[in-house]
Amino acid sequence: MRPLRPATALICLCLWLWLCLAGAAATPAQAANDDLDAALDRVIAVRGLEPLEVPPLVVTPKFRLGQMLFFDPILSGTRDVACATCHLLGRGTSDGVALSLGVRATGLAEERRALDTERIHPRNTMDIWNRGHESVRNMFWDGRVSEIEAPVSRFQTPMMDYLPDGIESVLAAQALFPLAGEEEMLGLPGDRSPPDLPGGHGDRPNEIAQAAAGFDEFEPQRFVAVHDALMRRLLGQAGTPLADWQIAYRRLIASAYPDTLLGTVTMGDLANAIGHFQDLAFVTRETPWDRYLAGDTSAIGMEAKQGALLFYGKGRCVACHSGPLLSDFQFHSLAVPQIGPGIDESGDDRGRYEASRIPRERYQFRTPPLRNVTLTAPYFHSGAVARLADAIALHLSPPAALPNESEVEALQRASFSPMLRRGIALSEAERASLLAFLESLEDAQAESRATIVPESVPSGLPVPALDTDG
Repeated sequence: MRPLRPATALICLCLWLWLCLAGAAATPAQAANDDLDAALDRVIAVRGLEPLEVPPLVVTPKFRLGQMLFFDPILSGTRDVACATCHLLGRGTSDGVALSLGVRATGLAEERRALDTERIHPRNTMDIWNRGHESVRNMFWDGRVSEIEAPVSRFQTPMMDYLPDGIESVLAAQALFPLAGEEEMLGLPGDRSPPDLPGGHGDRPNEIAQAAAGFDEFEPQRFVAVHDALMRRLLGQAGTPLADWQIAYRRLIASAYPDTLLGTVTMGDLANAIGHFQDLAFVTRETPWDRYLAGDTSAIGMEAKQGALLFYGKGRCVACHSGPLLSDFQFHSLAVPQIGPGIDESGDDRGRYEASRIPRERYQFRTPPLRNVTLTAPYFHSGAVARLADAIALHLSPPAALPNESEVEALQRASFSPMLRRGIALSEAERASLLAFLESLEDAQAESRATIVPESVPSGLPVPALDTDG
């Protein structure tokens, strides 16, 4: 063998030393990462954690009907608010503002402004990710729409026995109620549609709200009146010439329900289509955490792994944020500050109590699922917390008594979840790790799904969407 020249030998020696040092430096980090994986393996085994099962995204006639209805403002009394107005892909299927702004408002997301401050909705818009999952048994912050076991009834809702027959899921049942909310999509009998709407929709009377006049707010028959009026708007009436968009909806419905006579189609059938669309469209299909659960240990970093161990261990987050969607779908109180008009005349919002009337459930609200939680700020029922880090902090310390606090404030503080009353001490580094884990629950495709947001809807009205939605 030819001997190496001195310069070449020196270079080889330096290279060998560098590789040795690099290997030695990498060993402790790799060992720490392996230790985290081993610890998480034990957590995954004990808790039976698995990647989220998701339905395939198949575009059927029923999906297409639900999609059009979800994005078409024609379903609102004033023809300018769709389901999608407050459930924007670009804001994690929420709307980016503290309190929802439905009718009598303009703009989208943070640019949305109320034209009538008396119409501000009292609660934050919940996201709608994965709501078709089998673990979801109730809807809304107070759970007033829920699926319950027979023999009482399959669904428990404010419509009671007037709920349309054939409702397929709690997600479909939920779709019936924003349509009749005065601050959400219904409006008031004296309202008219904005004058600048295209296609002959401008400056039209709100016949949907007029149909609800004379009923009490939560009277079951009121919902029926609203739904019947909407069906007349969408499908037209005998003896009245049909608009092109009404013909389009008739065709969409006939395609989605080929075995059902058009004259027997109800708002329940349309709600089923909306629910079906949401079930397939708003699913977290590709998250780093799910890839990790599937065996890809490189899918999340060391900080996120430390956060996962905190989530399922010392942080006690899993006590409420359990299951495949990271929610127990039960009701708990964190004494979140109340902002906005509130539910009752005093400006208060007593949460689950508003639906159940059970005193011990005052100020309790449903545990929000956490998939895509990084996209859905502001947080909590009142949207009172703007940053996820602050939302975490609110969980860690029970609220202290305040000097001169009102009776309502004292009741809110007293309702704080018993599971958290001792407080949880987490360092800043540990809180950062928790945030990193929550970021691993974010769907990489959540903000760019061209198959979900249509370019147009049958009515010809503007499709509510952000530039980041398509």
